[in-house]
Amino acid sequence: MTSLVRPLDPERLLRRPSADRWSVGEVLEHLTLMDELFLTAVEPIVRTARKDAAAPARPWSATFIGGKIAGSLEGAKPLKSPKAAVPNAPRAALREAFLAGDSRYATLLSDAAPLDWNAVRLRPPVAPWVPLKINLGDVFCLHRVHVQRHLKQIERIVARTR
Repeated sequence: MTSLVRPLDPERLLRRPSADRWSVGEVLEHLTLMDELFLTAVEPIVRTARKDAAAPARPWSATFIGGKIAGSLEGAKPLKSPKAAVPNAPRAALREAFLAGDSRYATLLSDAAPLDWNAVRLRPPVAPWVPLKINLGDVFCLHRVHVQRHLKQIERIVARTR
């Protein structure tokens, strides 16, 4: 994603392909807002979760809700963003903010290695009122498919705004 976004000048970063579509900057702001929601919820849980030496040998399984969310993100159908992740004006140093969130995810992944990804559970940070919980593996899966989804979107925007 960096190689695609870094060469864009500030005007091109904010140029929308059409009035009803997000710019590359708005997509990055959305990803950064989502990262902040998830990382704020998950980092303390990972820090305090009980380590389990046998956990890496056990396979991870998606929860019902985690699998449904991931499946919807993998589809091509446009989705409505949670209110907390709808971008307003992209922040200054947007590319760096996105990369910082990505770096925090890499650290979190490393810190979570000795944990049972099935047993560590939380309510989805974008919908904490939902009674079902997702697991730690869902968090990493959702991050991956969410970034992949928006990478494709950014590729389309860059191609349309040349």
